[in-house]
Formats: sequence, C-alpha cells, structure tokens
Amino acid sequence: MKKYILVSTLVMGMFGAFASTQADQKAAKVSKKEEYACPMKCEGKKTYSKKGKCPACTMDLKVVKK
Repeated sequence: MKKYILVSTLVMGMFGAFASTQADQKAAKVSKKEEYACPMKCEGKKTYSKKGKCPACTMDLKVVKK
C-alpha cells in the first residue's frame, strides 16, 4: 500500500511539472510579440505588429516598451 501511494505521488508530481512547463512556454511566446509605434506620435497611441515606416510622416517605427 505504501508503494502504491509513493508511485502515485511521483506520477502526479511529474505530470504537474510537465503541465506547468508547457504553460510557461506558451506565456513566453505571447510576451515575445513586439509592438511598434511612430516616435513622433503622429497617430496617437496606434501600434503596429511589424517594423516599417509611419504612414503619416514616413519615419521608422520604433519598438514600444510596455
């Protein structure tokens, strides 16, 4: 009976560690997305998902710090 409890506890612990690792990886992917905005704030707080030029003033878009 003690062996059964020990084995089941180890299995549950391994499953919990695996599940939390996957959640951490998903969170890391989400946080890696960068947003870009015009440094002159031509369009207010509008942001873009890709590098490029501001459509209003043609300046290079800069990474927005969150």
